[in-house]
Amino acid sequence: MKVPVTMVLGLLLLLPAYKNEASRVEAASEQQSTPENTQAQQREREGYVKAIQAKLDEYDIKLSGLEAKASTLSGPAKEDFRNMIEQLQIQKKSIASRLAYVRDASPDAFTLIKEYVDSTFARVERSYQDVSKKLEMTLASPPRNQQK
Repeated sequence: MKVPVTMVLGLLLLLPAYKNEASRVEAASEQQSTPENTQAQQREREGYVKAIQAKLDEYDIKLSGLEAKASTLSGPAKEDFRNMIEQLQIQKKSIASRLAYVRDASPDAFTLIKEYVDSTFARVERSYQDVSKKLEMTLASPPRNQQK
């Protein structure tokens, strides 16, 4: 009975050594594929930057349209809309400045920056929709001094 217990204990000692060897082999294979992963991640980043830049360019056109419509207003309404549009432009610039960090970011940092850009862009788009609706409503309603 002492022999089987000794054999079992001996086998149990070999098991951790086998697991360590398997993990070394996995780590070595991961290191070999790192350049491929790096290239894939770089392509993903570049594609993301291009997509966001295209959205920002489209957004510039939208903001120019808002500015043109707001310029037809007068008085405090014109100034209010000018301020709202300026805030949208500041938020857009914030997104553009974050894109500069994407190319050199680590995978974890890229994920964080991407989340920030995506959430900020969604907020900016909602704000744009709100300002656009307010402007359309303001343009559709006649001036107060002419209502009688």
